[in-house]
Amino acid sequence: MTQVGGIELANVTKRFGNTLAIDRVSMIVPPGTYCCLLGPSGCGKTTLLRMIAGHEAPTEGDVRIDGQSVVDLPPAKRGTAMMFQSYALFPHLTCLDNVAFNLKVRGVDKAQRRKQAHEMLERVRMGSFSERVPAELSGGQQQRIALARSLITNPKVLLLDEPLSALDEFLRLQMRGNLRQMQKEFGITFVHVTHTQMEAIAVADLVVVMDHGKIDQADSARGVYDKPRTTYVARFIGGQNVLGGKVVRVDGGTVLLEDARGHRFTVPAGDAAPGTGEMRYLSIRRDRIELEKLTDPAAARGDAVNSVVGKVWMTEYQGSWVKVSITLSDGEEFVANIDDGTYFTNPAREGDTVIARWSAAAVHSLTHRESGFDTSRGGMNA
Repeated sequence: MTQVGGIELANVTKRFGNTLAIDRVSMIVPPGTYCCLLGPSGCGKTTLLRMIAGHEAPTEGDVRIDGQSVVDLPPAKRGTAMMFQSYALFPHLTCLDNVAFNLKVRGVDKAQRRKQAHEMLERVRMGSFSERVPAELSGGQQQRIALARSLITNPKVLLLDEPLSALDEFLRLQMRGNLRQMQKEFGITFVHVTHTQMEAIAVADLVVVMDHGKIDQADSARGVYDKPRTTYVARFIGGQNVLGGKVVRVDGGTVLLEDARGHRFTVPAGDAAPGTGEMRYLSIRRDRIELEKLTDPAAARGDAVNSVVGKVWMTEYQGSWVKVSITLSDGEEFVANIDDGTYFTNPAREGDTVIARWSAAAVHSLTHRESGFDTSRGGMNA
């Protein structure tokens, strides 16, 4: 199947009066890609989606689909279709007529549009529901009808604005898998706006993390989760502990840091070795942490390289693992996700003093960039 729907944004800026919503964004979405625009409310992701759709015009810059500029084209001429958060189904029309509606608007005769609508309902596995009205459907079934209505015009790009937010947790998990499967079947580009980290990680080939109208990182799902570039991305995506310290010494390719609590960490020096006293930042995945209960916290100070000491303030059983939240001496939170079998051999309870350790190989260096949004307790597994 030939893949279509390559998108290019070239220095796109959008202003609403004196408000800068999108700030010189450039990115490429290859044809046939499932792309998620991810970020907190107000970061500009929906504005970006609407400019691709043609519902907003960029103040500056260009939007191209399959190499053609579409800035001056109306939505119907861009080869895009948009599926809204509310689904916007007509309550008085049957599923078949809802799906056929866009073809009716385009002047397709009744017999042909009903035939195509039947075929599309079969493709989204809703053929037996053709004569029902939306009120007779579950939320997941309504979403499939909305998806069929969007796809019947054979768009190059399908744009989805928070498509799963109206569903309960069970349906959300089911439908995100269905969306991914359908994207592969149809072979077109999906651009999906969400503020839910796990949703983006689960479905996307390309995750675009946004903040205040800019792209902070555009990468694979594994890339943004395992190797975030900035402190903002690490905190927003979640699953990571973010630490910082001043450079104590540089030894070959390794830098020794010390934080204000007296803890010491090692990070790779990188291409440009930092000077003594400079601040450097790092992240460690929560599932790469080992815990040990301490009876004498002071004795652990000699073991402070790549470790922190604190008190357990909360534990949460998650089935296959246990989230252990630790308060450090200055009140900062540090989290370890411990395999349930390991945890229950010697469980750390609330109030216990523990040392959390990790290997040097588990450390990932970060560029320091914070956000005006509160990401301190956000992200996956928050």
